Amino acid sequence: MTGNGHVRFRVLGPLQVEDGSGPVAVGGHKPRTLLATLLVAHGEVVSADRLVGTLWGDTPPDGAPTALRAYVSRLRGALGDAAPIRHRPPGYCLALDAATLDAAEFEQRVRTARAAAASGDHARALAELDTALGLWRGDALAEFADEEFAAAEAARLTELRTGAAADRADALVELGRAAEAVPELEALVRGHPSWERPAVTLMRARYATGRQADALAAFHELRTRLDDELGVEPAAPAQALYRRILVHDPALAGTPPPGNLPRRASGFVGRGREVERVLAALRAGPLVTLTGVGGAGKSRLAVEVAARDRDRFDDGVWLCELAGLPSGTPVGDAVAAALGIRQRSGLSVEQTVLHYLRERSLLLVVDNCEHVLEHAARLVGEVVQRCPRVVVLATSREPLGTDGEQVWPVPPLPLEDATALFVQRARAAVPDFRLDPAAADAVAAIVTRLDGLPLGIELAAARMRAMSPAEVARRLEDTPLLGGGRGPVARHQSLEAAIEWSYRLLPEPEQRLFRGMSVFAGGADLRAVHRVVDPAATEDDVLDRLTRLVDRSMVVARSGVHSRYRLLETLRAYGRARTEEAGEDGALARRHVAVHVDLAERAGRGMQGADERAWAEEGLAVYDDLRAAFTRAAADRDWEPALRLVTAVPELVHLRVGYEAYAWAEQLLRVVDPGHPLYPAAVGAAARGAWNRGDFAGATATARLAGGRLPPPGNARIAHPGDVLADVALYEGDVEAALAHYTAEAERARADGDRIRLVWTLYYVAVCQAVGRTPERGLAAARESLEVADATANPTARSMGRYALGLVLKKADPDRALALFDAAGELAAGVRNFWWQGIAMMEAAATRAVHGDPVVAARELAAVLAHWERVGDATQQWLNLRYVVRLLQRVDAADDAAALHACLVAAGKPSPLGPPDGTGPRGDPRAAEATAVALARAALGRVAASPARA
Repeated sequence: MTGNGHVRFRVLGPLQVEDGSGPVAVGGHKPRTLLATLLVAHGEVVSADRLVGTLWGDTPPDGAPTALRAYVSRLRGALGDAAPIRHRPPGYCLALDAATLDAAEFEQRVRTARAAAASGDHARALAELDTALGLWRGDALAEFADEEFAAAEAARLTELRTGAAADRADALVELGRAAEAVPELEALVRGHPSWERPAVTLMRARYATGRQADALAAFHELRTRLDDELGVEPAAPAQALYRRILVHDPALAGTPPPGNLPRRASGFVGRGREVERVLAALRAGPLVTLTGVGGAGKSRLAVEVAARDRDRFDDGVWLCELAGLPSGTPVGDAVAAALGIRQRSGLSVEQTVLHYLRERSLLLVVDNCEHVLEHAARLVGEVVQRCPRVVVLATSREPLGTDGEQVWPVPPLPLEDATALFVQRARAAVPDFRLDPAAADAVAAIVTRLDGLPLGIELAAARMRAMSPAEVARRLEDTPLLGGGRGPVARHQSLEAAIEWSYRLLPEPEQRLFRGMSVFAGGADLRAVHRVVDPAATEDDVLDRLTRLVDRSMVVARSGVHSRYRLLETLRAYGRARTEEAGEDGALARRHVAVHVDLAERAGRGMQGADERAWAEEGLAVYDDLRAAFTRAAADRDWEPALRLVTAVPELVHLRVGYEAYAWAEQLLRVVDPGHPLYPAAVGAAARGAWNRGDFAGATATARLAGGRLPPPGNARIAHPGDVLADVALYEGDVEAALAHYTAEAERARADGDRIRLVWTLYYVAVCQAVGRTPERGLAAARESLEVADATANPTARSMGRYALGLVLKKADPDRALALFDAAGELAAGVRNFWWQGIAMMEAAATRAVHGDPVVAARELAAVLAHWERVGDATQQWLNLRYVVRLLQRVDAADDAAALHACLVAAGKPSPLGPPDGTGPRGDPRAAEATAVALARAALGRVAASPARA
């Protein structure tokens, strides 16, 4: 390498040197050791004698000094002027003139994060820490772990990394994301048992997630460790927090504002005038649409405006991203998933969304509407008309055309803001980037040539690793692809030119990887990218190319347990066009389907094991691509992978997302061979969908299509055709038929050694006995269910076992039942199993309503009301309303109890107060339910606010 190109040294993992073109070869072990020794010295002179000793040990050969000079010369040739190795008696030093060191960047970002946290900007702190920790690729100076020269520096960096991990956990807790912090904190405590700081934060995090007992246990475990190892008590902060937890200090239970807005990975630059004007527009009307070409910054502006307007909405701000939907498809399922709600029985998903939003005050951000414009406009229009306290902020390349819409074209960034954005992104690539006068002129030329479009500016700024601003400006000036003139069309041409220019600067293997990634609807982890885009390469090679694409802002990386990579929608559209030109789209799509079918099947199996949480998170992360895989397979009439996918996802989708995938199963029943081994599983999935919609006749007719055939072993728990028939019987009052089915199925599962199936069937045996008012007869089944469930270590199974035993004990031993219900709810919540979480919460609240503190019970029943509204189960909501009536009776709230009783009877539901008294609404059960929920919420609020009534 020669010239002044930028060089980057990486020591947070195996030693690696890169320039703008990729890795730089620096030779074998001895040159690498020499380079590492100079890097560890941080620019200080290292004597030749010390270098010889490091390279050859205590007995160097006679020619060692000459060989040392040869190695220095070789390194100088590889590194060039960017990182000169200078001779300074008595040895050598390495200067990072035009080079950067990942360890230095890591330390700087940690310092920035700590300053941000000290000022209360925990979101900025978290973003900096995520970036800093993302620089690590393994152990510091990993290949030199046994070398004396590296030991102290490696230990120092490792300690800093551990501190940064603790900082990150603190930031998560401060931002109200304690549940995310708990696993990281538990790992820190295991790795550093005598370090008080993560133990204290773990106490806070556990308490914030409703786990008071576990929070106190963390303190006791810390005290035991300190006493055993050091003979001391925990310090004052731990002691003080312990006392606050004991007395339920309200300040510890601060809840984050509702919503799902993502945190910003970088600061928002400029657009102060646009932000204020859009905020004013949102206050003036219920619908604002930000329009503009791709890459104009519509999405980022919308998120910034939404974040600043958050406090105006009691029910928060919710972002629904539509980019992952296939063109022209309905948007109701995506909006419901973003809001965290599921389709209600008897309602379409769109009606469910409207029902949920009708009584709420929130801001709904609907992003990337252009490819589903008709469906988005229809649903948004209904929301605006029917939900008086909901405001919608949409982004689209063209207006929605809906009544009342205020259209705000997003203008290009003015020169000052565009320059600031360029500098911010350039410093993300090259931390010591400086805007001197010469560079300022070149940057002005760049951002002007790119029409102030943020995406184009970010792509150009990413090139600062390998080019100067003047070189980028010259390249852009010379390209023939840029359109002349002004206006939206010209700006679109400018952006296309910037993308084209960035793409053509990539080496061919990176071009192939970039365009291949356009097949992913929602992004992918490294394993999926490798298997779908370039299976002939090694995974390490794909990772190297991905890293370079991230460095060039062509790919967005998101850190996590498994880092994920995606293309911004504008870049994805460009990549799709290139795959079609190259004739690669068909093969890519087929591999995409195959990989996601395989993942769905592995997740389906995994969610029945001990690692249910990890598999659920992985499956949810790829849900957009599971949808895309099914859509493609169905369009190609490739029924085998479509059937495999549909029968693998019921637990993932039904229990955690919604009912969209049941329509897939219904579609397949019309076209697949009934003799296929998976046909009964597809029947079970479709039948369960009809059951969830409240269509019991349809559920029965569909389930009978299986002809009594059983799904294969390991099938999703909720998708057995026979179980659906039994559940219909149970709901319609034929307890004996349901009991007979589940008793026989339990015997079958026991004989087959199918523990997951055995837990499920024993659970229902206990439920049937409880419904039949003979809970004592269900005790043996419930106990066995719990015992078998614990042997599986599967969280959902363990939750079911605890719920079953609590249900049959709640009258005979309410204290034990309460503990079982609480444990069941926590287990289900930990794996995002919302239905089992809800029934456990409800039975715990109902038991407290009879046997415990009525104020606590009122708060818990109110939380259950909100839960069933989100989950969309009207059957469970009516049962919860009966429990509310019983509590109101207990606290002598006679008028409230009578009003709620009237709603129950009007809807044809049983009531604890007996026959109707002639008052209350009549007609539509859904209207009666809405009225009942509103009455119950208000009444419970009065009970919770009046402890004296207890």
